[in-house]
Amino acid sequence: MKLSKRLAVLTMATAMVSTALVTGAVSTAQATTTGGVSTAQATTDASLTSGTARLSADVASTVKGSGVEAQQQALAAYWSPERMKSAHPDSELPSVKRAAAAAHPSAASGTATQGSQGPATSIPAAPPVTQPKATAGSDASTAGSDASTDSFYPNYPVGHPVARTNGKVFFTSLGLNYVCSGAIVNTEGKSTVWTAGHCVSDGGQWNTNWIFVPNYASGSAPYGSWSASALWTTSAWFYNNNDFANDVGAAIMYRNSAGYRITDYLGGQGIAWNYAVGQYAYAFGYPQASPYSGCCLVEATGTAPSGGTNIIYMANDMTGGASGGPWLISFDGNWGYINGHNDFKYTNQPQYMYSPYYGNQVSSLYNQVRNISS
Repeated sequence: MKLSKRLAVLTMATAMVSTALVTGAVSTAQATTTGGVSTAQATTDASLTSGTARLSADVASTVKGSGVEAQQQALAAYWSPERMKSAHPDSELPSVKRAAAAAHPSAASGTATQGSQGPATSIPAAPPVTQPKATAGSDASTAGSDASTDSFYPNYPVGHPVARTNGKVFFTSLGLNYVCSGAIVNTEGKSTVWTAGHCVSDGGQWNTNWIFVPNYASGSAPYGSWSASALWTTSAWFYNNNDFANDVGAAIMYRNSAGYRITDYLGGQGIAWNYAVGQYAYAFGYPQASPYSGCCLVEATGTAPSGGTNIIYMANDMTGGASGGPWLISFDGNWGYINGHNDFKYTNQPQYMYSPYYGNQVSSLYNQVRNISS
């Protein structure tokens, strides 16, 4: 694998959010589509919550016509290349900035051991059912020109399984535009993007104008942008935004203009939960906060030991914007199993990235969304 020069160590970042407590069980709904029209299905799992992916008022005002296609056209017009490049890294969310001063002890504490929450389970990756076609004029590779001490640009060509299953997530929160990362995960419904909880919901509300751009590279979107029909996260995250052990999220994506579901078209990575800590992981994401620019996919590798109760960490100097990018285990250079994700940092430990331990909260979320199809 070709590697570029390594980058300077990051000087900031955290992906923590402030507390917004609500007590009591809540009803949730999952979005599905029939004939292109969104419907809702109730679920009794109070550990999860979902919402319809909506447009912000200003974008909704630009919709011409009715139905999903008209909304997607308005979203596509809104997320211009310039607006994507100027989106704030998720580390600049107001609640994240307020929490940035939190200091983590120098020594990790807590445990999260294999079998502590249930049997170890894995779902394999799935290749696409068709040969995906990049748009004409797409960049030949995802190459970046910089590097860092712990992270590097892997320079995968456009269409490589890792490149096309990873992408940038764009959304609006409190009137400002932000960027995260995410990855297509294999499900029976073939319609799911996996990410961090704070990338779908912040401050007890759902983020709006939510899209996923697979294989983003230096401003190009070789496989277009895909809009979400529904957003999912844990109730613990949605109602208590400092519960990082439950900061996991998923988005159900509409089909593209050719009628393909996203996993059928691009493939999906596998996922695993209730595995022992200390797995060797390959982390991917699109860091946008300094010293990165968000141009290209970045990779970091290393073991992921316990970083606290149901939290794991690894040496990984990606910055804001990388949140939601997957940590793949049993990675063969193309496919692997998501077993963590870039989630948050402490300012007194910028060299480390933290993730929820993938346990029963991931099992519940994945099993809830796995059969939803666009």
